Amino acid sequence: MGICHITQRSYFGVFLRPIVTKIAISVYNDFMLNTPSPDNHSPLRVYVVCDQTATAPIWGYLIREKGLVAILETVVARAMNHALEDIPDLIVIDINAPHAQRIELCKRYRALSSSPILLFLPANNENEILEAYQTGVDECVVKPVSPAIFLAKILAWARRSWAQPMSPLRTGPLKLDPAHRSAVAATGSEVHLTNLEFRLLHLLMSRPGHVFKADEIIQTVWGMEKADLALLKNVVYRLRRKLEEETGETSLIQTRPGGYSFLDQ
Repeated sequence: MGICHITQRSYFGVFLRPIVTKIAISVYNDFMLNTPSPDNHSPLRVYVVCDQTATAPIWGYLIREKGLVAILETVVARAMNHALEDIPDLIVIDINAPHAQRIELCKRYRALSSSPILLFLPANNENEILEAYQTGVDECVVKPVSPAIFLAKILAWARRSWAQPMSPLRTGPLKLDPAHRSAVAATGSEVHLTNLEFRLLHLLMSRPGHVFKADEIIQTVWGMEKADLALLKNVVYRLRRKLEEETGETSLIQTRPGGYSFLDQ
């Protein structure tokens, strides 16, 4: 009898836990979307795709504790079809899925939004990390990740988003449009940029002809004291390719000894 009782409890636990978790997340999202910010300003919105039902509410709780809005999605298939009608300020992807599926999700969101994408990866695989950056991901984080590190990453990106330059900037054939996070060429063609691409281009265009050293760029754009040259080169490569495809200009961003500059025309 006792064994039957334990088995029954285990049976209901296995089948009810996902249902209870789903209800809890639904209630959580409703609460997040309808709770005003304490300072009456619109809080930064973080869209979290996490298919680990035990982890997703924890990520949401940590984000909310810092006054941000967390919108949780735990079903990858549903995330794939999410149209992002209300564009979030930051997108976090933490899913246990094949790498190809993670990349496909990142591609979809990058096509829909210029918001920063933070991707969690299960292993330190250089090829997978490079592919993610080439897809338009702004930062890759290799798991396992403690709650403290997770929150530190979110807050770092929140600071960068809030510090986004708000005044348009025109240099040579390009005009930077902060409202749409894009660069507009003289022909009228528009180049949509990621958060990092926009910040890098804004820095270079602010002083045409000036050589910004790699350390200075990393500290200003990424907010890190130690330069990651591979990361910088990857963003420069993506930015150059985008500008060349849309404007036909091949030498706007120039490589200089120890750094980069924007063409002085």
